[in-house]
Amino acid sequence: MTALTAVGLLYAALSLAAVAPQGQVEGEVMQVFSTMIVIKNEQGHATILQLTPRTQLGAQFKPGDKVVAYVTPYGVSSVQLKANTAQIP
Repeated sequence: MTALTAVGLLYAALSLAAVAPQGQVEGEVMQVFSTMIVIKNEQGHATILQLTPRTQLGAQFKPGDKVVAYVTPYGVSSVQLKANTAQIP
């Protein structure tokens, strides 16, 4: 498979994902790009977080990270690693 075909298939898959709604979005990082992060929520739905120069990133994200993003009418304001909810004995 050529690189061009792989890129085409990736964009086709991403076109099935929803663009982030306003509010708080939580999920697991599936893919990381320079201008977007694709996350999957607990129901298995993918959401595209469009990043801008104003988006505050709390880490260098990688697939598998659990994140929470805050989305305003103006775009994604920040993406942070989700706090660990496990209790320490």
